[in-house]
Amino acid sequence: MTARAKLQRRALRGLLPTAIAAAVAGPALADDCRPVADAFDLLGKASAYRQVTSLDGKLLLDSIAIGDDLYVRDGESWTKTSLKKGQRAAMTKRMVPDAASLKDCAVAGDETLDGAAMHVYDYTPPAVQGVGDPGPQRVWIGADDGLPHLVTSARAKTDARLIFDGVTAPAP
Repeated sequence: MTARAKLQRRALRGLLPTAIAAAVAGPALADDCRPVADAFDLLGKASAYRQVTSLDGKLLLDSIAIGDDLYVRDGESWTKTSLKKGQRAAMTKRMVPDAASLKDCAVAGDETLDGAAMHVYDYTPPAVQGVGDPGPQRVWIGADDGLPHLVTSARAKTDARLIFDGVTAPAP
């Protein structure tokens, strides 16, 4: 065997385990991200929810989504915006297009939130045009309903609490 053939053989032995690991790791990452993507997909289809977002513990945004109507609170008054059919779901899909768009997904454990069992996941969503890179996030997904109930971002210092029960349109 020539010296060149020996070098090629050694290189192939080094590349083969790397190629196998990459082939196995690629799909597993998407599978690990599937529950997170599914939760946000369900959020886009939820008939109604309220989202209370805080920045450093202070109220940043209070909003209600009912069908394709969005209500945003400014002080004591609410502003209603009616979206085109399916636009709210499309907005959610823009934030989390699919499981493959997420990175660094990992199960962080199981916890209870407001008396309900939750599966907790760490993940990094894709950067969104006009918003930028949100950095790593953590989501609490309801064990019974599969919906996201809390999303936190250490980088942005935000948390978004999502409420699905008893949500109605605010009084005008």
